Amino acid sequence: AQVNEEISVKHLPSTEPDPHVVRVGWSLDSCSTQLGEEPFSYGYGGTGKKSTNCKFENYGEAFAENDVIACLVDFECGEEVEMSFMKNGKWLGVAYRVRKELLGGQALFPHVLVKNCAIEFNFGQRQDTYFSVPPGFTFIQHLPLAERVRGAVGPKSKAECEV
Repeated sequence: AQVNEEISVKHLPSTEPDPHVVRVGWSLDSCSTQLGEEPFSYGYGGTGKKSTNCKFENYGEAFAENDVIACLVDFECGEEVEMSFMKNGKWLGVAYRVRKELLGGQALFPHVLVKNCAIEFNFGQRQDTYFSVPPGFTFIQHLPLAERVRGAVGPKSKAECEV
């Protein structure tokens, strides 16, 4: 079969309330791309909201262009994992506490959702950090390979993709 589709764009509202979106955080590898909109997906957005499982709550403060957000996850809190964020070097407090047993031994992965934005990541590859790393924390890139968990392997070719 040969298939064709045309889409005529008639209107793009310039009054959209959030034309630019940045949401950062952590998710299980099995989660969708919609950060903070399902269980085990934990986000913090530029509107000053945290979200998980489609529940949005006030957290920290809004952020915008030229701000730097650090995403912290602490696995050394006893039976819980704590996730927190920093804006321009200022700690915003614990955003999430999740019992380790609920994660079922699965790893949390960095997760970003963006719309109409450009961002830059620093997993530890930059010579200089934007702000001081909190005591006890290390960049992901600096973890020994034996402590890292590989995420899902993507398709080898377009033929393996679904449309």
